[in-house]
Order: sequence, then structure tokens, then C-alpha cells
Amino acid sequence: MARKTHRPDDILWTVSTADIQASSYGDRDNLHHAVNDAGIVGNNKTDVIDTVTLGRLLDTKYPRKSIVKLFEEKLIHINGHKATPRDEVAAGDEIRIAMAKEKIDYEPVPMELVILYEDDDLLVVDKPAEMTVNSKGQVSLANGVAHYFKAHGIKRKVRFLNRLDRDTTGCIVIAKSGLAQSLYQQQMDSDVFEKWYVATVEGIIADDSGSLEFPMDKSSDGIHYEVSPNGKNTRTDFIVLHRCASQFVDNSVNNRQEPVDRVDENVDIAHRNVDKTGSIVDNVVDNCLPDAYTEVSVRLYTGKTHQIRVAFSHIGHPLAGDTLYGATSTGTAFKLRAEKIVFTHMRTGERITVTA
Repeated sequence: MARKTHRPDDILWTVSTADIQASSYGDRDNLHHAVNDAGIVGNNKTDVIDTVTLGRLLDTKYPRKSIVKLFEEKLIHINGHKATPRDEVAAGDEIRIAMAKEKIDYEPVPMELVILYEDDDLLVVDKPAEMTVNSKGQVSLANGVAHYFKAHGIKRKVRFLNRLDRDTTGCIVIAKSGLAQSLYQQQMDSDVFEKWYVATVEGIIADDSGSLEFPMDKSSDGIHYEVSPNGKNTRTDFIVLHRCASQFVDNSVNNRQEPVDRVDENVDIAHRNVDKTGSIVDNVVDNCLPDAYTEVSVRLYTGKTHQIRVAFSHIGHPLAGDTLYGATSTGTAFKLRAEKIVFTHMRTGERITVTA
């Protein structure tokens, strides 16, 4: 619904000449008329374009579906006046995009939240173990976030950008508006938004790094997931951080004098190409009781339910304690933590790293 007052989380910016040129670049080869169907003024391919329609301009910055909704709710303004997609803008014009007020869609329940990061568009919290994200019929993290929104005057729906299993801990990301949800989902789909985990798996993984790409689908029992030719393609990359063997394992694999238990905090794997060079892996196999295990840093490129658990189980290294996927019972929950996210700030363009 339209608002009569401005709020601190409104998006406000002044149109630049670069904005005009960037939004009109794709149409330069088709500028045969004074005004084309997109509302861009010009008469040949070499013209300097001075104006562009607001709809075309916003198309270069935000997902169209969200912008259409904001236009319908009359929440986009040019120089203080309500705007339409067909209105022309020029360098120096002021654009204001307001976020719609909404009803909080979960019952607020007081809860201690560990806030890792917050800005006008995102809230990142550290999810504890033994808690679901938004299950019906029970108190979940969504109820705690709803209470936080209510207490801080954030009149929005609770929109989770990622999901974590009940026993998985770490970074859970909540968008504060439909526009933020659409934009950051777009970043996830294009691998700009990075999701990093740390996991402990059974056995010794021989490769220092790798990329696990399998199609996955829900199994016929309706409970767990599995690698299936009929499933959706997934990608899970990993780097070995530490290896630990039981006392019965041959220690001859020790080929370094100085063990390195962890690589740098900000581990990175180049998109689409896992770096298998460089000696960053701890190849020392310690005598750890009672069982052998490997600690890995994992980057998740796709978001299938149980993806990390299924991928490592499929290669014979289920998460330690994950009996649903074939691991030996340890008496405790499996060890999986959403350790880090990296994204491009939707307002400033800065790369932001949040670590749990």
C-alpha cells in the first residue's frame, strides 16, 4: 500500500549519466526512430541518450517481478511524485523506492537470537541446534524472528533465503522485503551469493579437494533424499581441512613435517573450477580415537534438501553420526555448520562476509 511518509529503509538515489547509458546500451543497435518501444530517445546508433523510461532503468538494477509489484502499490517516486514505468528520467532525477508495510506472518515468541549481521534489507542469525527453521505446529526460529521484527518496528513478513536442518547450526539469512528477497535470490542463482559450511565426515577422504555433482531427488520412502537420474542436478564443492585416523590406520601417509589444521578463515574455491594445486591441506593423519574422520570446508552451489549429507554419503563418507544416511551412531547429532556467507550488498555494491 502507498505510504505518505518516508522511512529510513527507503531506497533513495540520484540518476547518473552512467545509469542512463547502461540501461539503454542493449537497444543501441535498434535505435532507428526518435522514440522506440522502450521509451528511449535517440535517432541513430551513435546518439548520446539523455533520457530513458523508469521501467527500463529499474530493469537494470532490480528483478522485474518485484518492481512491478512496487509500481502497482505506488511506492516508486520520481522527484517526490508517484511514478509509472513509462515515465522518462534523466541524469539528476531523484528516485525513491519505498518498501511496503506488511503483517508479520508468524506468531511472535520471545527468543534469544544471536545476531551475526543486520542492515536495512537483511538479518543474519546464528541458528542453534535442535531447532527447526519454520515448521508448523511447533515453536521454530521463525517465531523468534517474528518477535524480533515486532520489537524493532519491522513491519514485514519473515522471508528465509536459506534453510538449515534441525541439527545444523550457523548462518540463516532473512530478507526484510520482497525486493531484497528477489535480488538476493538472484545472487544465489548466479553463484554471487556464497554459502560455506564446515562438516565432519566418516573416514579419510583421499583427495585434497573436489566437486561433487549429482542429480538428487526424494526417495520412495518420502523421508530421505538420494542420488537419482530423475533428480535435480546439484553441486557441492569441498576442501579438506583436517584428517584424523583411528589408531589402526597406517601413519605412513604423513608427508609433511608441520601439520596445518585449518586453512585461512576465508576459504575460497573459484567458480566452476576447484583449485587442486597448492599445499593448503593438512596431510598429517593423527591417532584419534575411536574412529577416523575428515573435516571439510564445503561450498554449496545449489540448495537441494539434505544436499551435503546426500553427496558425502554417496561417495562413502557420510557425515559423522548421520545415521539417516548410513553413518555409525555416535550418540550425538551430525556435525554440520553453516560457517560463512558472502554476498554483494544490494545498495552499496560492496562484498560482505558474515561468519558464524
